[in-house]
Amino acid sequence: MQTEGLSGAPLRWGIAGAGAIARRFCRDVNEHASLGQVVAIAARDQARARAFAEEQGLPLAYDGYQALAASAEVEAVYVAVIHPEHAALIRQMLLAGKHVLVEKPAVTHVADWDALVQLAQVRGLLLMEAMKVMCFPAMRTLLQRLSAMPAPNRLRAAFGSVQARDGKLFDPALAGGAAWDVGVYPLWLYAAICLQRDLPAGEPEVRLVRQTGEVDESVHFAFTGPLAAELDASIVQDLDKAAYLGGEGWALQLVGKWWNPQQVRWLTGDPLPAWPGDIAEPVAGGGMQHEADHFAACVRQGLNDSPWVPQALTRDVLGWVERGLQVGS
Repeated sequence: MQTEGLSGAPLRWGIAGAGAIARRFCRDVNEHASLGQVVAIAARDQARARAFAEEQGLPLAYDGYQALAASAEVEAVYVAVIHPEHAALIRQMLLAGKHVLVEKPAVTHVADWDALVQLAQVRGLLLMEAMKVMCFPAMRTLLQRLSAMPAPNRLRAAFGSVQARDGKLFDPALAGGAAWDVGVYPLWLYAAICLQRDLPAGEPEVRLVRQTGEVDESVHFAFTGPLAAELDASIVQDLDKAAYLGGEGWALQLVGKWWNPQQVRWLTGDPLPAWPGDIAEPVAGGGMQHEADHFAACVRQGLNDSPWVPQALTRDVLGWVERGLQVGS
């Protein structure tokens, strides 16, 4: 999807939620994005919103989310509150006529996502999950090249680190746990590759590590079929940061933090004609400007769904996690 040549004023962003992820989004967009600008912040505590606005140089700080929804200065809202609150806030913004980019996981129930997608379609608005990995230049190049290569048949990817046990990730009441926090990333990678090569995704075998009444500390998703995948997530263990993808006669490594992909390396033998060389496409800042620019391009083109982060794949990933967490319940 091309962004060059798009006309019109920059997309005017408002942010709902004033936490760490909101700050990263604001900095990446206002320092590095081409098609949008963050102009407003909203939080339940106006003092917190004002402090955020002063820190980030934003002209508007709103006391509460209703004021943000009602703002004529904001076209699109980045929802950055805790994920159990996403569904209600997405609905509020859509009803107010705002396009919505929602931090992962988009919601925690497939039924909620279906209802919100329908609402967005009816109102002619764009709703997209903020799965930034799908918008990094290196990922776009990789997926494009995969179209001309022999079909992939194996994938291994993980996302895991040791997190403080006194935080929200360990609170069952806040839908904490490894699957919702970081498990969605490798699931998205699997889903996107299946979509690119028109491979059936299937249903994973899920193995959880958790105690009764507690969140899942780690989770393993195993897919069989044309693309076999071993996908892991953890909030109590550091896992391999690289990802590995291969097919008949070829293998690739997504180097470093694969969920912030900037380098892809050929691993076996002589490269195929479809692989002209290793991919090296560094990004500035945290890279969230790429999802913001893609979102803005979709809005300016009048799209109600993203070709890179389609709502159907969000639904697939949500379903795998929602059903997987029922294991052992």
